[in-house]
Amino acid sequence: MSKHHTILIFASGSGTNAEQIIRHFSRTRNVKVAGVYTNNPSAYVTERVKEFDVPTFLFSREQLNDPYALLAELKDKNPDLIVLAGFLWKIPPHIVEAFPNKIINIHPSLLPKFGGKGMFGRHVHKAVIDAKEVESGISIHYVNSEYDEGAIIFQAKTTVDFQETPESLAQKIHKLEHQYFSKQIEKLLIPTAKRVLLYTDGAASGNPGPGGYGLILEWEGTPYKKTYAQGFIHTTNNRMELKAVIKGLQLLKQSPLDVVVYTDSKYVSEAVEKMWVFDWEKKNFKNKKNADLWKEFLEQYRKHKVQMEWIKGHNQHPQNERCDKMAVEASKKSDSQIEDVGYQQKN
Repeated sequence: MSKHHTILIFASGSGTNAEQIIRHFSRTRNVKVAGVYTNNPSAYVTERVKEFDVPTFLFSREQLNDPYALLAELKDKNPDLIVLAGFLWKIPPHIVEAFPNKIINIHPSLLPKFGGKGMFGRHVHKAVIDAKEVESGISIHYVNSEYDEGAIIFQAKTTVDFQETPESLAQKIHKLEHQYFSKQIEKLLIPTAKRVLLYTDGAASGNPGPGGYGLILEWEGTPYKKTYAQGFIHTTNNRMELKAVIKGLQLLKQSPLDVVVYTDSKYVSEAVEKMWVFDWEKKNFKNKKNADLWKEFLEQYRKHKVQMEWIKGHNQHPQNERCDKMAVEASKKSDSQIEDVGYQQKN
């Protein structure tokens, strides 16, 4: 049985990062956000999290600094990780000492540059631009007794353009935060073993028309590899892209595994990475195409830890080119094609 992990989030403002983290872990069974704590009675984060039924807690500076107040409640919840997601107060030593290497923060610059007291939000971005930096980014780090001086866990970069403004740079930084923060949290909680790499592609001539898909499974760090292809009498390109992913996950004999899915289909990758498919599921896929396949996908997806990676098609990526070739060949082999039953029933 997999270990259950508990996260507590501290936030002071709008809460976009907090919401993204909660969304990310709402699709997993062994990680739970058990509470959102804020020092700001007007913080919009309290509205954002209502959708997820995550409890919120308001506390004062006195309660934060009192060794017998907030700390007692935090200890009672026994978190595996306390995540500062836009929290503006300094964490006092008695809390840091109570949770060694269990409190992390995300900072909107490439530390050690532009950290310290008063360096948050627009102040950071303006300082970066005024210093004529050519790049900025995010730093995820452990929290110690000093502002932004804990050990760095992860950094990601973005360019600072010649005519950059604090507002435009903030948008770039938010994109990095949403792209990486939840994934790094998950890596801290659930260290990954060797990964399975799943490369997929699909094709349909005429769209709809004869179609097929191809896939390659590789076990990272080993020479073991598996390929598979299948053709269909009448289908669509999107269905072939999705069927390739489903079949690849079905071929895995053990679970859970750490799986990276490489696809050139934004239809597939964005539905997962932007979490649209989980919203569709809540509405029972009403008025959504390929509902039968998305239901199959989610069944397989939840057996593993799946990360989606979009790659540009027809761009000399060796595995993608091979999958494309297999998909096209399968779509032309009329003697081995089968019916795409779900598509036929719908039409």
